Amino acid sequence: MSAPSSEPLPDVFATKGDCIIAFEVKAPNTDRAYFRRDQVKKLFEFLDIFGVYGRRLAILCAKFPYKWVFKVVENPDDYVIGRDDESDVKLDRLAG
Repeated sequence: MSAPSSEPLPDVFATKGDCIIAFEVKAPNTDRAYFRRDQVKKLFEFLDIFGVYGRRLAILCAKFPYKWVFKVVENPDDYVIGRDDESDVKLDRLAG
């Protein structure tokens, strides 16, 4: 669960080798997960702190009943992930 903060902290982050990944996670009660621009911007601000990593990825995650959806984003913007959307990334291949 996220708490509002002025600090650029993701819900979860992970590192492996020269890769760092920042995740913003939602578990909506509806068919859509909404990610506000200010939340997504914090992912990029967090990643900017870790310039030592060669690969820095921002990923939005939506947890629906019986399904997770993961989307890599390249820009701070408003995003919506729907229950019927498919992930555009396989986590086990990201930091390989």
